Amino acid sequence: QAQGMKYPRYITVDGEGNILVSDFWSHSVCVYNEDGQFQFQFGGHGSGDGQLRSPCGICTDRAGNIIVADSENGRVELFDKTGRFLKHIATDLEWPWAVAMAPQGQLVVTDTRTHTIHIIQSH
Repeated sequence: QAQGMKYPRYITVDGEGNILVSDFWSHSVCVYNEDGQFQFQFGGHGSGDGQLRSPCGICTDRAGNIIVADSENGRVELFDKTGRFLKHIATDLEWPWAVAMAPQGQLVVTDTRTHTIHIIQSH
């Protein structure tokens, strides 16, 4: 179901079965339940806390928090499972593209502009 999306990029499924999709052109994340029914959307264009500019990679941590590669803002953002902004995890990246959680809890981030991988020990 496409409600809320303009240009979906990355997708992940959280521990509760919710489907999370980063949307590049709407500068947001869309959340759907396990049946694909639209639940809510968060983010929005900008560079303030909780705002996104061309989000790409998305994953969740063990606590169910949502991690988003905020590409054009050059940072990685942490939101709770309701989409409430918690904090900036990394702000010194050029173009973060993909994010993943490693088995020991480290956050792995690729930066497509610098062709590098960043391993963040704790977030």
